[in-house]
Amino acid sequence: MTAAKSTPVDTMKPAVKRKKWRISLGVKFTFFLLMAIGAMMTLTTWLTYRQQQRSLRDEVLQRGTTIARSLASSAAEAVLNDLVCAALIHETMPREDLSSLEKNSLASVVKSLVDDVVSVASGQTKIMRNAGVVEVLMVDMNGMIVAHNDIQMVSRPYQSPKGVAPYRGETILIQEFQTEHGEKRFDIAVPILVNRVGMNGGKQIGMVHLRMSQLLVDIVVKQATLKLLLVTGLMMFLGSLGALVLSHYLTQPIHELVGGVLAIAAGDLNQELKVTRNDELGELTSAFNEMSASLREKELIKGAFSTYVSAQVMEQVLRDPAQLALGGARKRVSVMFSDIRGFTSMSETMQPEEVVSIINVYLSLQTAIVIRNEGMLDKFVGDCVMAVYGLPFAKDDDALRAVRTSVEIQEEIRKLNAVRAKEGLKTITIGIGVNTGDVVAGNMGSPQKMDYTVIGDSVNLAARLEANAEGGTALISESTFAEVKEYIVAEKLAPIPVKGKKDKVVVYSVKAMKA
Repeated sequence: MTAAKSTPVDTMKPAVKRKKWRISLGVKFTFFLLMAIGAMMTLTTWLTYRQQQRSLRDEVLQRGTTIARSLASSAAEAVLNDLVCAALIHETMPREDLSSLEKNSLASVVKSLVDDVVSVASGQTKIMRNAGVVEVLMVDMNGMIVAHNDIQMVSRPYQSPKGVAPYRGETILIQEFQTEHGEKRFDIAVPILVNRVGMNGGKQIGMVHLRMSQLLVDIVVKQATLKLLLVTGLMMFLGSLGALVLSHYLTQPIHELVGGVLAIAAGDLNQELKVTRNDELGELTSAFNEMSASLREKELIKGAFSTYVSAQVMEQVLRDPAQLALGGARKRVSVMFSDIRGFTSMSETMQPEEVVSIINVYLSLQTAIVIRNEGMLDKFVGDCVMAVYGLPFAKDDDALRAVRTSVEIQEEIRKLNAVRAKEGLKTITIGIGVNTGDVVAGNMGSPQKMDYTVIGDSVNLAARLEANAEGGTALISESTFAEVKEYIVAEKLAPIPVKGKKDKVVVYSVKAMKA
């Protein structure tokens, strides 16, 4: 017995189109992570720069003010003694100039960063002595320079730099000005007082002017900014490596899922992925495996179902399974029975293998014709075939397709017998009965074994018609003839008695289909 083949999976589903160019999820994840790190570090750098600039400026001014006060106090004790004041200024000036700090190469920044790390780890901080002090001078009340870090300026009249206002009795006067070369400086003016009582009063005998360069703030802040940028770059590099590793960890199951989906789309339903994750992706992988198993089961059901109904009916069932109402339901169908005549007596003279071979040949031929005419192959009962038209879905031409099936079966049987006769093989004839009417369709049997079939008086009448049909003929009932009479050539026979019926039944013998 041969069965109609089910439609391949890849012909029932649209082809999956893959984009030629795409950006992987890992690249996107890495890009957005780097963008987030970059934005965060940029904001941190800007805020740090502003805060450090203000803090360092205040610190420089505070240190400069402290140094200027100390110089004023020492100069007051020496009553502006030239030698003492010169020594004080000499001790105040830093041992290194700002040029030693102004190194912004990558190597210098890395070295400075390493020194900072070592200093923090050891708890020792290396600070340049009086860094930022670029000029110190003392002026007496006559406006003459008494002491200066540049010996050539001593004994010269003091002239305030452009933008610096004269001292007018303030305790401390801090002013910002710009040199001819565009360098920004701070002028810290502190009076030199003698005969002071506590922190107030006293006679002013001179002024201390201590000038600090804004360049110190710029250099230190710039170096700190470069260090922060270097750390930012290092963090982004490490972040990108971490993002790539993490994205690979996250997207590997996705790649496997994509491969599995494409394989299923190509028709390979034997897909089962290993669940290695205990998260959402693990749940997705488990769901994929369940889907794959469900598709395999559906394909098996479809393959089995395709041996009972036509491909068109099978497609309709799969497209809208809700229409397939299982359980007892009244339906109007056309039922066809066909049976091999004289097979019982013939099989007594044949070997079992011969019996199986010949019955399979004739049943396979009939099965193919039933499926081709969109009938549902209900069952085989020995050498008898039962087919139903109108299940699982009713159509307007159910009766016509049932009658056409009977005509085509008889035609194909005659052709097959002619070929077998030439080959010296046994030939057989078949009687067919067709009836149309109401039946009860649904699952019949027990919870352990059920069969979707039809029962009712209309089924019994179709079986009785088949029993009365001679070999090579097809008998149909009056109800069937009423629906197909315009399409067939049939002969009305004398009413025949039927078991279970009080009155005789009108039957028609189908000769052929009209053109």
